[in-house]
Amino acid sequence: MADLDRIVPLRTEGDRTPLFCVHAVSGSAYSYAGLARLLDEGRPVYGFEAPGFDNDRTPVRSLPDLADEYTEILREFRPEGEYRLLGWSLGGLLAHEMAKRLTAAGHRVANLIMVDTGLPVVSPLPPERDILIRYIRDMMGLEEEPAELRTLFAAFPPDVEPDTVFEAVEESGLLPEEFDAYLLAGQYDVFRSHLEGFYSIDVTGGYDGPAIHIMASGSVAEDMPWKRLMPDLREHTVPGTHHTIWNGASLETLTRIVQDALDAENYG
Repeated sequence: MADLDRIVPLRTEGDRTPLFCVHAVSGSAYSYAGLARLLDEGRPVYGFEAPGFDNDRTPVRSLPDLADEYTEILREFRPEGEYRLLGWSLGGLLAHEMAKRLTAAGHRVANLIMVDTGLPVVSPLPPERDILIRYIRDMMGLEEEPAELRTLFAAFPPDVEPDTVFEAVEESGLLPEEFDAYLLAGQYDVFRSHLEGFYSIDVTGGYDGPAIHIMASGSVAEDMPWKRLMPDLREHTVPGTHHTIWNGASLETLTRIVQDALDAENYG
């Protein structure tokens, strides 16, 4: 039986076709809460949260396996009708893989909406220290390492033990009190597993259905060459960085683009 607990409700009111939002590398669907609030009333919004994020399941390291599981969950949760998918960052990659699987099975995907999603290239995983600094930076919602973080990590060897880093970060006060060493260690397994999956996936085959890609103006467009796989992809740019597009005026602009895409399909 599919693990339906992976789907979390962000907004349940409404009778229009639901929008399903796939988690980014952190494994959490919380980043979509603001979008769910701002979208027009009448459309339910659900998020996918990763195995291991809020339960005792082992995190999934293979993104194709994760896309297989999420597609099965989605089909059990919503056996009939069309599907509308959205994903930010790694979530956009997973949504793309799910859309390919759904259409191959004969289902209609009315929307595939990718948000600032890099197109991966198979390559070796970085050293543990580099993964850890990326993880802490992600928890801080930053694109670049602040000076305090660089100074903290300068003392660590490339193969540093994660627990050593988490204890140092807790003592540094760089993150709010609730992000203690225990919490950081628990969520790191999910983050690292997904990053390992990103570095190892070979994305093949395009998707021919309706699709848009919303990019942050501060991101590197050359890292997101999705038109190579989807020539008819519609692209939009929102002011901000990979993280700040989910706040303030940038989120409002992003939401309008998503709303227009949902409204353009007159199927519910």
